[in-house]
Amino acid sequence: MMGTGDALVDVLISPAGEELLARISGVTAAGTAPLPMQRALRSDYPADLVRLALRVAEARRAATAKYPDAGRLLFTPELLEQATAHPVARHRASRFEGCGPVLDLGCGAGGDLTRLAGAGLPVAGLERDPLAAALARANLMLSGLEGRVDDGEYPGADLPPHEALFADPARRGPGRGPAGSQRRYDPRQFSPSPRELRPLLEKTRVWAVKWGPGLGLDHETLTAPGAILEGFSPAQYAVEVVGWQGTVREAVLWGGEDLQRGAAVPGAPRLATVLDGGLADAKASTYAGDPVVAPPPLSEPAAYLAEPDGTLLCAGLLDAFAREHGLAALATDIAYLTAPACFASPWLRWWRRLESVPWSPARLQAALDRHDAGSVVIKKRGFPLTPEQVRAGLTLRGSRELTVLLHRADAGRSVHPGYLAHLAEPCPAPSF
Repeated sequence: MMGTGDALVDVLISPAGEELLARISGVTAAGTAPLPMQRALRSDYPADLVRLALRVAEARRAATAKYPDAGRLLFTPELLEQATAHPVARHRASRFEGCGPVLDLGCGAGGDLTRLAGAGLPVAGLERDPLAAALARANLMLSGLEGRVDDGEYPGADLPPHEALFADPARRGPGRGPAGSQRRYDPRQFSPSPRELRPLLEKTRVWAVKWGPGLGLDHETLTAPGAILEGFSPAQYAVEVVGWQGTVREAVLWGGEDLQRGAAVPGAPRLATVLDGGLADAKASTYAGDPVVAPPPLSEPAAYLAEPDGTLLCAGLLDAFAREHGLAALATDIAYLTAPACFASPWLRWWRRLESVPWSPARLQAALDRHDAGSVVIKKRGFPLTPEQVRAGLTLRGSRELTVLLHRADAGRSVHPGYLAHLAEPCPAPSF
């Protein structure tokens, strides 16, 4: 036995380990069954090295969806699952510019740590899993980056010197799941817990805590007794929600004394950031606003319909964004907007409205026939049926692909109370 820490990883990144990984990649590409492959490899290499190499090779194939430099990074499948995709991690790292040495608390295999170091920041990591810590050290080295990774767990371990902090509390505990554990949804069960993290936040120049976007992000929830920001005022922190490829990827709580000087984020209580582009070229657009504003006015459907990006909804900025840009809502608490003209925005997806009808299968079918629909994309908000149930009742005979937007209408306000169906076609706005 060779062990599972630095000694094992050192062999994996040696010429012999690189040869082993190359053999695994070649054999698996040829479609050889796993067991015969393992028997053949174990005749030439120690069994524990083969086990780790198989896991690293599996993760490396999957890592191409997260990292443009996946070919030189070392993860296990479990550690890769918990790692942040490169565009999101790189954007977060850019917020730390000029903030001094950054500590990645619970750095895993170094996905975020290498992005921080790649942004030119001096970095240090602390990791309780010896194998993950060894992989993080190797990933810094393989990427040609400087940094240190200490073995240990907070609270308890001495922290490396730092002026800025990034923390991604562990959200999994013992149980069943893809990583041999189950996801925790109560922040009090995170590791480190809010109570354990808070003293660090209070004495760090700039800090960022990765937070589940599905958790409550309103001020009352974040600052409640026992919560992560208990006792903080709205001026002492900011919330940023980040999306990429049409999906909300993370929420981050930002704070520290340098927050007010603009070192980390613009001076706004909430931010919605959209990353537009691929793995290597994604560009960030950030909307900063106040979540406490009146809803936009209600309106009958105008010439164009829009669906807001999920980052606006998750950050609680839909109302502020709609009012600032002169958009109206189709119904109360329904996130479909309308306007007489469309405009370029990374936070909006636009359609040109063709026709609106009160919902019924017969009315929708007749409208689709009038507009020569041959296929439909069905979207809904506040509507009781699934898109599959709606599509099952339709007969599409035409040649055009259309979008159907279904939603609840306000009783007593709309000329069509109940539910509305809008037939529309995509309206690409000018590039932003």
